[in-house]
Amino acid sequence: MKSTMVGNTLAGLATCLFISVSLMDCGPELPVGSTVGSGGNGAGAGSGGNSGAGSGGNGGGQTGIIHNLGGSTVIDTNTGDDDAGTGQSLAAVWPPPSPPFVNVTDAATGAYALGPPIDSSGDAGAAGGSIGTSTPATQCAALLGVARDFKMGNRSGGHPDFETAQVADDPGIVASTLGPDGKPAYANATGNSPSTHGKAYFDQWYNDVPGVNMSYILALHLVNDANGVPTFAATLPNSSFFPLDNQGFGNEGQNHNFAFTTEIHTAFSYKGGEQFTFSGDDDLFVFINNQRVINKGGRHAQESQTVLIDSLGLTLGNVYDIAVFHAERHTNQSNFEIQTTLSFVNCGKVNNIIY
Repeated sequence: MKSTMVGNTLAGLATCLFISVSLMDCGPELPVGSTVGSGGNGAGAGSGGNSGAGSGGNGGGQTGIIHNLGGSTVIDTNTGDDDAGTGQSLAAVWPPPSPPFVNVTDAATGAYALGPPIDSSGDAGAAGGSIGTSTPATQCAALLGVARDFKMGNRSGGHPDFETAQVADDPGIVASTLGPDGKPAYANATGNSPSTHGKAYFDQWYNDVPGVNMSYILALHLVNDANGVPTFAATLPNSSFFPLDNQGFGNEGQNHNFAFTTEIHTAFSYKGGEQFTFSGDDDLFVFINNQRVINKGGRHAQESQTVLIDSLGLTLGNVYDIAVFHAERHTNQSNFEIQTTLSFVNCGKVNNIIY
């Protein structure tokens, strides 16, 4: 059985992705589909350790990180093949030191860094079974997502939606409901939107396609702004957002690497009164509870929108998914800002591994 690079390399991030400051409250959400750990014989998580990550077995599933970082010492409650262990609180640093992160950059507020590439060619194996239990996590040092690099459309073999697409606001790119695969669904089944070249090309934006894009782990470090609101802001005139500089397909003759997308999946506990604000360029689509709540499609200058969570008809106390999809599609500027009072229950989901 083969395993994905992300499954292997990111298990080590358990030692560095949490920080004990008042930032993002990451509670105990359990991975979708009970795929925690690599335990065999239908097991979910294996033996506990410093991070609470599952360990070996016979049947195999994806390696995962359990959010049981609340204690001060290791308490291994493993009883064989079907129980999760408990972990310990871990000293946190920014950026995560292992595996090495590159392009570590202080932004106007917070910071960003690019992690290891994601090899999508491997076979993750069968999903595990029972996942056991975990205790609440401490706060996150980083919100993890995926950055995908593309060749600009004016280069040989480039993607036509990047750099050469029409400049325009384009609110009709994606459907109002998230697709069943957890990705935005292209709204026009038979034609093109003004700034894109059809469904087949758009579907490459947020999926790993060998030869078309190159995928990397992305870490965003949110810190409290002057008003105490957790914020990541890499926006002009103070800073810019270029996590893929000199990586992937390279800068393609530019001073920065401009042609890329960003994808973030996490979840939050709805407490009432929260808001989520995004500012940036170019495209930005945000889905909460699978419904589109921000729609800033198109090649355009920096734009902003705020979502008042109370307006969405959610139930207090419930946990809801939030998915953020961004695209940087032309040169000269790259801006990306998240400001939110949401209480995240995890630090991001990458290839069905929840951190």
